[in-house]
Amino acid sequence: MKEQNEKEQEKTKDKEKTKTKIKSKRKRVNGEKRFYILTALGCAAALTAIITVAVAVSRNADEDVTLDNGNEQTQPTPDDEQTGTPDDNDNEQVIVTPQGMVAPLETVSVLNEYGFYHNQTVNAYYLHEGVDFAAEAGTAVLAVESGTIESIYKGDLLSGTEIVVDHGDGLKSLYRFVTEVDGLTVGDSVEKGEQIATVAEANGNEYKDGAHLHFEVYKNDVVVDPNVYLTLEEK
Repeated sequence: MKEQNEKEQEKTKDKEKTKTKIKSKRKRVNGEKRFYILTALGCAAALTAIITVAVAVSRNADEDVTLDNGNEQTQPTPDDEQTGTPDDNDNEQVIVTPQGMVAPLETVSVLNEYGFYHNQTVNAYYLHEGVDFAAEAGTAVLAVESGTIESIYKGDLLSGTEIVVDHGDGLKSLYRFVTEVDGLTVGDSVEKGEQIATVAEANGNEYKDGAHLHFEVYKNDVVVDPNVYLTLEEK
């Protein structure tokens, strides 16, 4: 009986030892789990912080670049203010202010403008392709620009004598109802403001307008408004 009790006590002790070992093992495993979980959470938090800092730094860098670019565009340097950019200088160099043609008469009085016109002589309406300057017969007619005498035409009684001067670069001037000066011939060079003819007596298809100079300008053989080129002190 005593031996049986001792065996039972030993079994009980063994059971308790086993339970103690199991509990100890469970605690150790749970501790390890908590350690791994905390470590993982710590790493995740550190990674999140690193990413946040990197994004903030990147945004600041982009803002700095944007501000710098804006300043470069809106705030020129002193050198730019004084001398201008290369493009501005180039634009200034190609701007050319034309001097313009001189008036074909020393004193000008416009009789008929370029444009819609009623011709009293033929009683017709049409495009008047030049400018008529009223003047007494014998008034000096001047070359509006330097050039070469291209033609002196006298073959049409309706047009009277007509002189054409070639100024080069496709630009020509025409003088109608005139008498050429003595010795003027085709091919002669004339200077700007030089006398090339005199106003003739009223004749041709505009004789009812009285004595006057009919003046035209051609660019690349196309008639244009003379006022585009003429510089007139008085009209």
